[in-house]
Amino acid sequence: MYRKADDIVRAKIPFTACLSSLTSPVVIDDFFSTAINDKCSATKTTHFATFPDYLMIQLNKFTIGSDWVPQKLDVLVDVPQQLSLDDLKGKGSLPGEIELPEGGATQVATVNIDESVVSQLTGMGFPLEGCRRAAYYTDGKGVEAAMEWALQHSTDSDFAALFTVAKEVTKSSCDEGSIGMITSMGFTRQQAIAALQATNNNLERAVDWIFSHADEIGDMEVEQFKQPKVKDGPGKYELAAFISHMGTSTMCGHYVCHIKKEGRWVIYNDNKVALSVDPPLQLGYLYLYKRLV
Repeated sequence: MYRKADDIVRAKIPFTACLSSLTSPVVIDDFFSTAINDKCSATKTTHFATFPDYLMIQLNKFTIGSDWVPQKLDVLVDVPQQLSLDDLKGKGSLPGEIELPEGGATQVATVNIDESVVSQLTGMGFPLEGCRRAAYYTDGKGVEAAMEWALQHSTDSDFAALFTVAKEVTKSSCDEGSIGMITSMGFTRQQAIAALQATNNNLERAVDWIFSHADEIGDMEVEQFKQPKVKDGPGKYELAAFISHMGTSTMCGHYVCHIKKEGRWVIYNDNKVALSVDPPLQLGYLYLYKRLV
């Protein structure tokens, strides 16, 4: 029997269920607690710290199949045209709650520098302080490892500066990849190490830690350090635009955009623009809301 595309039966998901999934408590196993300096189970809840002028919501309409291939979830979600999120705004620490202490147990940093490695590196033409850095961060792995480190960091702004170890920074056991990610944002290596050590080597938390401890690490030669300005306001929004995907798979298909202009929905399909009489609000995957004023 022939069936029209419009006759496809799709599961319908309440938008409130999606919000509930986002904000419901989640148990985290093997969470490192700085209160006990050990791993334990913890419960995490997600709320909004601020409400921006424009709010982008992405629905994860895909999953990973048993063969590890992404699969599109062809479902309907009853996304509202007006949205109120005021009840989901965080209220900070609640009565009876105590914030976890920053970082864990600290120890005094011990500087061990192989002077023979420093001597060989300076003989290659590297500046003395940069050679001391290389010997320190490669920790006795030999002149080859130190030379590779020096070559990789020779363009660092503090490479040839006087080498000192910040009091609160212990000898780094941090992942070099994470250090590289943070320094690529304009922060110094010492700031990256301090942040990673204070957050149990969690890259995302480390970046947040740097921003929230600007005063404490101000003497670590901040290269590029600006706290982003964040707007806040009421959590009431109106749908302004959405993007939907036409196709049966995440590997192929076509994207179209609907934008609300002067109270009417307009569809943008490549170079074709037209009024949309019945916009597929329930089939989008990316929604843009504008704050109601």
